[in-house]
This record gives sequence, C-alpha cells and structure tokens, in this order.
Amino acid sequence: MRRVLSTALLAVALALPVAFAQQSAVFSGLVQSTEELAENTLVAVHVVDQDNVWGLQVASTVPVGGTFRITPGEIPAEHLRPFRSGSVILPGLQNEYRVAPEDVNVAVARINMYVDENGNDVFDRLVDRTYIGITNLDNPIGFYTLLYVDKAATLTAAGVTLEMQPGWNVFTVRWPEEAAVYEMTPVVEDIVLDVSLQ
Repeated sequence: MRRVLSTALLAVALALPVAFAQQSAVFSGLVQSTEELAENTLVAVHVVDQDNVWGLQVASTVPVGGTFRITPGEIPAEHLRPFRSGSVILPGLQNEYRVAPEDVNVAVARINMYVDENGNDVFDRLVDRTYIGITNLDNPIGFYTLLYVDKAATLTAAGVTLEMQPGWNVFTVRWPEEAAVYEMTPVVEDIVLDVSLQ
C-alpha cells in the first residue's frame, strides 16, 4: 500500500510542473529619443486596467545602448479579469472577435518607460517622471498587445484563428504588403519605443 501511495504521489509531483507551466515571453527592441535618456530610466512591463492606467509592474530593465530586452514573470490571479469576446481592443481587429472557452481570464500589459527617481525599481506615480510616445513594431511595420491568459484559448475573427497558450502571448498585426497579417507569439524582438520625457 505504501509503495502504491508513493508511486501515486511521485506521479502527481512530476505532473505538477507540466500542469502549471506558463508560457514565458521575451520582448526586445530599440528606444528612440531625440534627447539622451535620463539617469535611472527603466523600461518596464505594467498590467493595465480597462482605461490603460498602469498597475502591477511585472518586470523592468535598464536600456543599454538604445536597446532593451525584458522577460516578464507570472501574473497573480487577482490581477486577471474575464476575457470576454471583444472585451480587449486589439489593433486591426478592434473588438470584432470571439474568445473560447468562456471562462478564460486575461491581463493586458503595456511596455512603458519612466525615470526611477527614488531608485526603488518600482513606478511611483507621484514621484517618477514618465516618457510618452509611440510604440510599434518595425520589421515589417505593425502594432502589438501583450496578453497574459490563465489557460489555453482560441481567438477567432473573420478569416483569423489564433491560439493562445497559458501565460504570455503577444498579439501582433503587421503589414508586410497591403493585407494585414495577424499572429499570436511569445517573442517579439523588433519593438520600437519612440519616446520623449514628460
């Protein structure tokens, strides 16, 4: 009996990492600014609410030589919200899509830049200065949205079916020619942050 129980526990222990494995992501690219970046400037990934207000910071990095590379971690469940069909505005598709299954939850994140004035590696709204500008994809040109989902899901629109894995997914729309090309990927390496300090 003890051997059977031990074998069962071992099987469960080995299965747990697979069951709870979350897809990680890598975001990298260029920072373009007409002026030199301020000391203590950080590129960060923040969860945003439905009004695009920065919330939980899940990763940050110091830009080096006008480039950045960042890998965000997992998002706690309390920062997820139901991913209803059309509830997140996606470039190119807007809200004209459906998501299945109906019980998938999502967090939307943005890549932002700010000056960490007090050196605590966390954005403080009343203390830190922010950069404003345009963020897009470069090769070929396009736009993106960072999505974190708690389970595998499918996003469908007219002529488009995109699969999302648990964890980080980047929705992209690009225009290599005249027609838009949509993709869901965990890696985006041609992000351009064209910014200026407020």
